Amino acid sequence: ASGGTADDGTGDPIRVDRPFAVLVAADGDLLVCDAQKAQWLTPPDPARDDDELLHNIGVVQKVVDLARAARGQSGVRTRQPLSKLLVHAPDDRAERAIEAHQDQVLEELNVKALEFIARDAGFVDYRIKPNLPKLGKQYGKLLPQIKAALESADARQIAAKAERGEDIIIELPTGEMTLTGEDVLVETSAAEGYACGQDGGYLTALNTSLTDDLLREGLARELVRTVQEARKQAGLEVADRITLGVAGSDGVEGALDEFRDYLMAETLAVNWLVGQTDPLWQEDRHLDAESWSIEISRADA
Repeated sequence: ASGGTADDGTGDPIRVDRPFAVLVAADGDLLVCDAQKAQWLTPPDPARDDDELLHNIGVVQKVVDLARAARGQSGVRTRQPLSKLLVHAPDDRAERAIEAHQDQVLEELNVKALEFIARDAGFVDYRIKPNLPKLGKQYGKLLPQIKAALESADARQIAAKAERGEDIIIELPTGEMTLTGEDVLVETSAAEGYACGQDGGYLTALNTSLTDDLLREGLARELVRTVQEARKQAGLEVADRITLGVAGSDGVEGALDEFRDYLMAETLAVNWLVGQTDPLWQEDRHLDAESWSIEISRADA
């Protein structure tokens, strides 16, 4: 989250003006932590293993950040639900942390399911190149041979060794050569239909394939967003109940057939009426190939 209020355990809210994370402890407590500094914003409980929870927060934040960045690079909108997040964790402890808090991970990323995978599951393709500025001065005329050796080697294995800081041994016509992770550049690309992120032994792969069901749900969430914005433009108070009407293209009508109750609940609409005589607010919106009109009146008008 990016800011707001949290309960400090006394019943009084505390103001949070920086990124924070909320985790549920085993005893059911809601705990608020500064996601940037890994410090508690709620008082620690001596009976609770806060070190373990801080570790879990760091793991969850890492996975969410990697997957969110991958989604951004893929161009899939944040409000568009996705079917699955595939995760490789660097160790069993991190995997347990992700599993314990997977509901929060899925909610943050707007994804339906999480699955753990092996590191070599094939969702990321690797390409290894020599670090020319570093190797050029040292090896000069051998660079073509080094480049050829790196291209013919197991790129996935070299990438893993570079990440772990291990020596990389390649075969040249003149014999073996030992390189370090700083001697190579690792380029990655996601397999088709996936958006991937990796760092520090973590790998996340979002399935970006969209079914009709997912598209309808994503459109429904966009409808909620635009109606909420229309409420603000109309000058309504947060708690005001409304009469709402939304109509549009075939895709919009399909989303409304399935998600009208959800749209009404999220926007405090207690009545549904398309074609209002004198609405408080009316506007037209569009997204890609879809378009819709919004009509809003106060429910007590």
